[in-house]
Amino acid sequence: MKGHESPVNSVRFNPDGKTLATASHDHTVRVWDLQGNSLALFQGHESPVNSVSFSPDGKILATASNDKTVRLWDLQGKQLALFQGHLDWVNSVSFSRDGKTLATSSGDKTVRLWDLEGNQLALFKGHLDSVNSVSFNPDGKTLATASLDRTVRVWDLQGNQLALLRGHQHWVWSVRFSPDGKRLATASSDKTVRVWDLQGNQLALLRGHQSSVYSVSFSPDGKILATASDDNTVRVWDLQGNQLALLRGHQSSVYSVSFSPDGKTLATASDDNTVRLWTVENLGEMLARGCKLLEDYFVENFEALESLTTCQDSVDKVAVAPGLVKQSETLAKEGDIDGAIAKFQKAKEWNPDIELEPEKKAKQLAAPAKVKQGKQLAKEGKLTKALSLYKEAQQLDPNLEIDAYSWNNLCWFGSLHGYAAKVMDACEKAVAKAPEDGDILDSRGLARALTGDTAGAISDFKEFVDWSDNDELKAKRQKWIDELRAGKNPFTEEVLKGLLEE
Repeated sequence: MKGHESPVNSVRFNPDGKTLATASHDHTVRVWDLQGNSLALFQGHESPVNSVSFSPDGKILATASNDKTVRLWDLQGKQLALFQGHLDWVNSVSFSRDGKTLATSSGDKTVRLWDLEGNQLALFKGHLDSVNSVSFNPDGKTLATASLDRTVRVWDLQGNQLALLRGHQHWVWSVRFSPDGKRLATASSDKTVRVWDLQGNQLALLRGHQSSVYSVSFSPDGKILATASDDNTVRVWDLQGNQLALLRGHQSSVYSVSFSPDGKTLATASDDNTVRLWTVENLGEMLARGCKLLEDYFVENFEALESLTTCQDSVDKVAVAPGLVKQSETLAKEGDIDGAIAKFQKAKEWNPDIELEPEKKAKQLAAPAKVKQGKQLAKEGKLTKALSLYKEAQQLDPNLEIDAYSWNNLCWFGSLHGYAAKVMDACEKAVAKAPEDGDILDSRGLARALTGDTAGAISDFKEFVDWSDNDELKAKRQKWIDELRAGKNPFTEEVLKGLLEE
């Protein structure tokens, strides 16, 4: 829709859904049909018009302007009332549901409540900077305001503040109640939109815009949100913060967005001097289309699909099942066997051709992880727990092959930490798997020496000396052999501590 000669700051649908009104920087307000024909031109404001609002019966327009006034008009452009009292720009105007009251917000940091004759009913003070937006709760008992002071506030109609919503990191430009009056949506220069309950608890954070977000609007059924941004785009979201649609077309910042009463059309107003209408799919259609677009992403990032349960009926489950298998494997390796089994079962449900036994597969993957964890605990001296994990690994997978160096890890560190007798079985298993490995014989030699098997220790240390190419280590072992032959104990507390630090 073209006709305004300057940026269009605000757009609102008539409750009858047949016309819409726009407010512009060119000091005028216009009413249009849905084909883009201008039906009426409203002239009277002496400065840019920032906001426009239809009365609930669709017969009256309220407008707010930089000229510090609010005006009421009939739909032919005749001025019905002039509201004066604000000391600075009037940024926003909102009708109560019964149509008997107006709320206005201003650069003078106040919100005011009026009857339709222009009599001020209440003055709301509390914001520390310009108040950019005001919205009546559908129940008619409260209203919400958004400000450059980065806060949103909820008030009763006597001007008492009921709640203070903090969280935005920059100016807040727009606030709207959900149709059921139980939630608020806010838009900010911090590039985010937030959904709140009326006590000020943040329920959702919507990220995606690349610049300031100037306007937010709930769909009539309250299930989706539309937002308008300085990044030239309009976006549609579900209430969990998932982006459902990206609308491109405006050539400059988009300042305002409004749903039609039937929820099938969006009107947007822009700095490019135009107003545009967009067809909006219902939530189910939008979700299905969005899910299909994300299908390739879900293949590699199944956890995202898992959180978007609504998408699970829209994507090719066979295609994304491998992603679920991958996630299951990760859980198993992290020790979450029950979680892994459940996900493996879901993967088989989605693709029956996947060849795996969920419980067996999960345990097979978890077993090596238990051994790895046990090795680390052995180094830390937590041998009882380490031995328990090795045993648990073997119970999970009776066919598990624990390699020689994993058994040797228990043997060596167990001996150094004072558990030589308990780890002797691990020492023997390590030697059985690698009988010619000098390092492994060396570990058993230490365990043997510490448990009183002097002859066995000497034999193992001699094997190490013959096997090793490290002259320093060979000399140290030869010294141990000599001391053991002399009936001495070379493994003082100081020596054992030194070996731990090697």
